[in-house]
Parts: sequence; C-alpha cells; structure tokens
Amino acid sequence: MGSRQARLRLAAACAALCSALSQAQAQVSEDSEFGQLVAAEGAEETYYACTACHSEMIVAQQGKTREGWSGLLDWMTEEQGMSELDPDERRIILDYLSAHYNTDRPNFPLR
Repeated sequence: MGSRQARLRLAAACAALCSALSQAQAQVSEDSEFGQLVAAEGAEETYYACTACHSEMIVAQQGKTREGWSGLLDWMTEEQGMSELDPDERRIILDYLSAHYNTDRPNFPLR
C-alpha cells in the first residue's frame, strides 16, 4: 500500500511540475520578437540594450538581484564599452530584469 501511495504522490508532483513548466513556457513565445526574453514591459528596452553585444540568452541565463544587475550594467559600461543608458531606460531595464531574471530565475527559458 505504501508503494502505491508513493507512486500517486510522485505522479501528482510530476503533474504539478508539468503544469508550472507549461505556464512558464507560455510566457516565452516561440515567435517572440525579443527571442528568449519574457514578453513583458521592459523586454524591448532590455533586448536592444543587451543584444547589441551578445545574445539575449546570456541575459536569460543570469539570476541576479536588482543590485546585481545594476552592478553588471555599471561594469559593462565602465569595462566593456557599453553605451551609458538614459536613467529612465536604465530603470525600466532594471525593473524588468529584477522581476523576470532574479536570483530565483522564475522565467529561465525552457527551450
């Protein structure tokens, strides 16, 4: 009996995980104009600011706090030749990154 209950619990957990993954995948459209980035406010600004030098997948793979993203933007500007962002654009990008690519990486691409 215990083995059957364990299998049922495992099946329920797998179903819940599949549902969560399906919902997350739905946020990243196959035909997204902004590649792997989650379609949300700030995606466009983030895409164009970041993909001038590298793939959006590099962004999506990261998991940083707002402060971490801010420091990374500073480093890219100071050390890598990235153009300085307008303060409003920087705020939009940091809002987007900290919401969608924070340390828990809730929207890490599934493809």
